[in-house]
Amino acid sequence: MKTLVVLVAVGGIGQSVPTMEAARLIAGSTCYEITAGGTVIGTTKQTITAAQDDGKSTWDIVVHQKVGNGAFDMRDHFVVDRETLLPIRMDSQRGQAGTEKGWHRISVTYDRDRIRGSRRTAAGTVPIDVPLTGPTWDGNLWGLTFAALPLKEGGHYDVPFWQYDNGFGTFTVRVVGSEAVDTPIGKVAAWIVEAGPDPAKLARYRIAKSPRQELGYSAGVHVQRLGGSCN
Repeated sequence: MKTLVVLVAVGGIGQSVPTMEAARLIAGSTCYEITAGGTVIGTTKQTITAAQDDGKSTWDIVVHQKVGNGAFDMRDHFVVDRETLLPIRMDSQRGQAGTEKGWHRISVTYDRDRIRGSRRTAAGTVPIDVPLTGPTWDGNLWGLTFAALPLKEGGHYDVPFWQYDNGFGTFTVRVVGSEAVDTPIGKVAAWIVEAGPDPAKLARYRIAKSPRQELGYSAGVHVQRLGGSCN
């Protein structure tokens, strides 16, 4: 998943289009704690539900992040193809919990050749209408996008995306090793994956090999890992 307060997307479209293995993801709800310099500053709750959309098998994904006791609150909702992870719909809300302060709302639909929707802020509502020329993933969904790739030792992938604040870009994803990761349920075999939109500033993700699951990431002093309370 994307941590908006830590990671920022940039532009640039890649040349290759990967084959996704999104069906390897698993349904369920997961809580992560976010730390900065070892201090817990927030939580992320990620919920994945198997669903149907107009006869198509989908994943319904909600990523809800709170930082600073709700001073920053972001809820992203994705409906994606269960095989390819290609987006069908996405809506996002962010601001300060319990208030209208800074609220920002996005709602988009991905068609074969266009992205359509709207952005609503305190300044008003602006339509979104962006042409597409090929397969494009949603740039607000990070960890699960990387987990859905056909990860293997030495693997390198370029994932074209569109993100509502920054437009088109490419995720660079590299498998740099594997290790046994300590989790609340014991050690889990995981791929170590460096990934992000800027090849010079990649975050380091840990992706469980089987079942395929995002275990967390580190980016400088910021870390997201399994644990915490997302009630």
